[in-house]
Amino acid sequence: FFFSPQLPPICDEIQLAILSGSKVLGTATLHLSQISSAGAELEEGTPGFLPCFGPSFLPFYSPRPYPARTPSTDTGVAYRGRVLLELSTHMGTPDGRQQDTIAPEDVTRVQCHLPRRRFGLCGVFYSATMVPAGPELLRFELSVGNYGDTGDVTCKPAASVTPHGCPLFDGNRYHYLPWYGDKPVAAVTSSWEDAGHRWDALNLLRAMCQRLV
Repeated sequence: FFFSPQLPPICDEIQLAILSGSKVLGTATLHLSQISSAGAELEEGTPGFLPCFGPSFLPFYSPRPYPARTPSTDTGVAYRGRVLLELSTHMGTPDGRQQDTIAPEDVTRVQCHLPRRRFGLCGVFYSATMVPAGPELLRFELSVGNYGDTGDVTCKPAASVTPHGCPLFDGNRYHYLPWYGDKPVAAVTSSWEDAGHRWDALNLLRAMCQRLV
């Protein structure tokens, strides 16, 4: 897709949405301050760069469809999917195009992002305090994308939820779950593209920055 932003922008966000007709299924936000730089003001300062992103997977989220809640009070909690996205900015006058086909060489270039590996996530819940009062049983869920989500049927079931528990009053003003010495454990196994070559370089740069600062 092609669009003509004015630089410097008044708004810092680019919001993307997945639509089904007029219904918004999920949204994602790119912050221009995180994907671009104005550079240093001095002549010998660091040069800036125009907005650029990816190619990388961008997750989309939306409110859970709870009748008692509205989108304004519960945003970005339900995973809806992801898009392999690349954003580049070029100076000049647009030619009026709104969209274009993906070139075969671009498809070949992103194939390296598609091989998947299995990853595991394990969580131990040590305590649950200041929980809401009420007779309803409570439990916690551990999920990564659709993996571990008990309401999703596209992934295999996983031991991603804690046992149900009834909150107890602590004698003062709060409630807690009586786990005591038996701490619940939740685990999720998921399959994702291996981006270790990016994370390894990023972790190395962050470690160097921490040592130099």
